[in-house]
Amino acid sequence: MKKLMALLLLVAVISALILACGNEKGSENISDNTPDLPADDIDAAKLEPLITFDSLPAIDYEGIEFVIANMSGYTWLDVTLEVEAADTGEMLNDAIYRRNRIVEEKYNIMLKFVDIQYNTMANKVRNQMRAGDCEYDIMQMPMGFDVMPLTTENYIADANKLANLNLSNPWWDDFAHKSTSIAGKQFYLFGDFTIADKEYATVIFLNRAMQQEYGLPNFYEMAYNGTWTIDKMLESMKVVTKDVDGDGKWTKNDQYGFVINVHSGWMTFYGAGETMVKKDANDMPYWTMNNESFVNAFMKMCEFMNTNNTTVDAFKVGSHQDTMFAEGKALFDSTLLSAVRAPEGGTQSMRDVEQWDFGILPPPKLDEKQENYYSLMDGTYSPCISVLNNDSERLARTAVILEALNAKSSEEVQPKYKEYALPMKFIRDEESFDMVDIILQNRIFDLAGTYNWGGMNDKLKDLLSKNKAGEIVSFIEKNIAKADAAMSKDIENILDIE
Repeated sequence: MKKLMALLLLVAVISALILACGNEKGSENISDNTPDLPADDIDAAKLEPLITFDSLPAIDYEGIEFVIANMSGYTWLDVTLEVEAADTGEMLNDAIYRRNRIVEEKYNIMLKFVDIQYNTMANKVRNQMRAGDCEYDIMQMPMGFDVMPLTTENYIADANKLANLNLSNPWWDDFAHKSTSIAGKQFYLFGDFTIADKEYATVIFLNRAMQQEYGLPNFYEMAYNGTWTIDKMLESMKVVTKDVDGDGKWTKNDQYGFVINVHSGWMTFYGAGETMVKKDANDMPYWTMNNESFVNAFMKMCEFMNTNNTTVDAFKVGSHQDTMFAEGKALFDSTLLSAVRAPEGGTQSMRDVEQWDFGILPPPKLDEKQENYYSLMDGTYSPCISVLNNDSERLARTAVILEALNAKSSEEVQPKYKEYALPMKFIRDEESFDMVDIILQNRIFDLAGTYNWGGMNDKLKDLLSKNKAGEIVSFIEKNIAKADAAMSKDIENILDIE
């Protein structure tokens, strides 16, 4: 009963957060963007704010096909938007099926889902747009691989200009939109239609059996009281690290305090709350990595990840960080929330760990003076929804259907996701529910990771991986001008988009 009450409380809290974020722009704006309807229907549209699926006006699109390109090849993340069978008894599956059929019926459309290998979509769209005939209406694709290259070429529609799309409705993620817009233009969409974007949040997995075996502190209590820092984490990492076979070599057969790969290690860095780029009052990006606070955080993180073999890059020893963690080879693992229930047949899922329990923690703070915990939503790999910039009639229809898909998802899919994906079937202790709540409340985006201006994102990730803290200042001084020029060029192209 206690666990059930914790689950119900978490669902209530997350639902409240979603509603709060969705209405953050102000309730006075909710009804500003009413659908573009025929003249006879205009009076009907001027009713109450559009805050439920049923309140959205039904429009007959005469059986037209609505095409959704969906990323494939992400074996570590559930990107499901369509399922083949109904009434399987699996709650999330059945909810997705019902959502899609209900939207199809209300608008008299046929939803068509096309699987596309991620990192190939940009070229497909570019070629089709140039030929004047794009197959797709919307796509769920990685921000950096597939969407970003198209934003500066005017192949992605600015969602803020779509009259039939009301981003102040509660099924949209206002925080994510404010974090990823540029100059008031919104190319990356986050809402209840998708699950994958939420599960790309960075988390730290905890081996609770190892914690108990070594008599380590209560990390949950640290997280609650704000003292969960990289120094406290490192203290425990040192305790458990050992050369298991005594051969003097550090391999995948030994035991570590922290297991990462070059990418997840970089994601952990963002727990310090620093980003390469922030935005000013005009929603324009500017560089912050040349500030003292960023440099200090970078140097501290290098020290943290390169102390006495306490941290291992799993890829460098021929493994995967989630696999090594699941095998009991590390106290902590830097990974994604999606690893809790990674797709079957994909990379290691924590649901397969049966011999001991794991816990979930936010990435640690830089120090106790830091106000909040932060969890990176990676700008290169995180999925999002984007609207292809087709003709005006098709865009108007796309906006109506996309609004409906998100609205129905908020009522049908998201509750089942919270009931199915987060319960004790996957998460093993009540405290982890609280930690997931903290993580989702404190997500952080960095547009420098999405656009990789001047290659800075990749280059700084490499410096961190190779423990070259002493080179950070000179590196920034030598490369900031080039990165700034690349940023300015992209912003200029974006500003030119009508």
